[in-house]
Amino acid sequence: MLDSIVVTVVVAVAAVFLLRQWNHSRRSGGLPFPPGPTPEPFIGNLRHIPKDKPWVTYVQWGKQYGGEVVSFESFGTRVVVLNSARVASDLLEKRGAIYSDRDQNSMRKEITGGKWVLFSQMNYTDEFRKHRKVVNAAFNPTAVRAYYSCQEKEAYTLLPRLLDDAKNYSNHLRRATASIVLTVTYGHEVTTDDDDLVKLNEDAMQHNAQLIDPTNFLFNFVPVLRYLPSWMPGTGFREFVRLCREYNRQTAEIPFGIVKEQMVSGTAQPSYTTKLLEEQGSITGEEDEEGIIKYTASLMYAAGSDTTLMSLKSFILAMLLFPDVQKKIQAELDSVLGRDTLPTFSDHDFLPYLHLCAMETMRWKPVAPMGVPHAVQHDDVYEGMFIPEGSTIIANQWAILQDENMYPNPKRFWPERWDGRFPDARDSRMFAFGFNRRMCPGRHLAMNSFFIMAASLLAVFNIEKAKDAEGNEIPVVNDMECSEAFNARLATDISS
Repeated sequence: MLDSIVVTVVVAVAAVFLLRQWNHSRRSGGLPFPPGPTPEPFIGNLRHIPKDKPWVTYVQWGKQYGGEVVSFESFGTRVVVLNSARVASDLLEKRGAIYSDRDQNSMRKEITGGKWVLFSQMNYTDEFRKHRKVVNAAFNPTAVRAYYSCQEKEAYTLLPRLLDDAKNYSNHLRRATASIVLTVTYGHEVTTDDDDLVKLNEDAMQHNAQLIDPTNFLFNFVPVLRYLPSWMPGTGFREFVRLCREYNRQTAEIPFGIVKEQMVSGTAQPSYTTKLLEEQGSITGEEDEEGIIKYTASLMYAAGSDTTLMSLKSFILAMLLFPDVQKKIQAELDSVLGRDTLPTFSDHDFLPYLHLCAMETMRWKPVAPMGVPHAVQHDDVYEGMFIPEGSTIIANQWAILQDENMYPNPKRFWPERWDGRFPDARDSRMFAFGFNRRMCPGRHLAMNSFFIMAASLLAVFNIEKAKDAEGNEIPVVNDMECSEAFNARLATDISS
């Protein structure tokens, strides 16, 4: 039995390889793929796929193979990486009409069963545009002003918790950012450190975040693994698929069900979900409006809190490593607020240096170093290179935002770079929140949360390196090749 399975797999692999060779020759007109490591027979670049910090490897490949665009392939799945703002703009913005699909890899299809309930993962279709229109109406720059009071409340509530227990600042930040998103989305205020909905979201995100990089799973390059018995090597993805399906179901159904019950009992707090349920039937004219409400709410719930949390942790790390910047922010806050007043959103336009710091935080350590992959809808030719239909397109945001040509001395946290002295620098938020038609719809809410929390923190506290028993500062680990602030082991002391 095992021998027949192995023979079947080998024959299938060989057939895919030969078909791929013939298909490329037929469609490309002899044009080459974007450069990259030389593929091996049958398996292509399977053994070249980077296992750790792929965004760094892709930059090295660009230098090695001489291109701002690099690519690799295995078993017919081609991945194209964009290592500069120029090529990312050319393809994802100027050619956005064909580069706005999502990467529909084998893992995603397996988890969703082919039905894309989260509009962030839908292809660029009428259904996607319908979902996005609903979300944009609730989170555009004007609409997010309705959430100011919630964001101010959470920022102020955070401060005494930090004062009482500075060592656990990460948990306090997580609770505050989660509470904002849950209050806005479902009217659910987080009042404890062990909130069930926060825990559910954390568990779901730990799994779903792994899906962002398609190279994390062999199954994406060898889909024939689907047909192997579960006891064979290479089939462990099935348990991961099962867990993701269950987490996605729970994050959509549980908070939505709670809100519906509260609306029946008259205890529901105003939120994105309650507003849309009250308007149900007049939002899109579609039969399944409740499904649209449920799954767009689930997306905001899933993605909103972690991104803001990581940005705030990057900001705190910057304040530790660049205390001169912290002092400048505090001087600006003092000049606007005095010494006895907390910031509000009415102070927003009077704190220009803090806004420069927000932009620099997005650049210095982007939350998602490779963004969320796109896919190209049709065969395309770019600067003499053939990009086949269905290719996974990765914008290497880490490479773009560390580009010395746009951002001199990129490892330095230097807010002044945004004051106009470098006119060719591209706004970091354009890259940190995605591109063109796939830009994050919750970015205005996220930036507002970042503003009020960062301003409140530095209006009250000094952020300093913690000290050991002998009074010596504990060094801070800062890995500039790793974007996630939570992967930098921060030792901090927050003092009033």
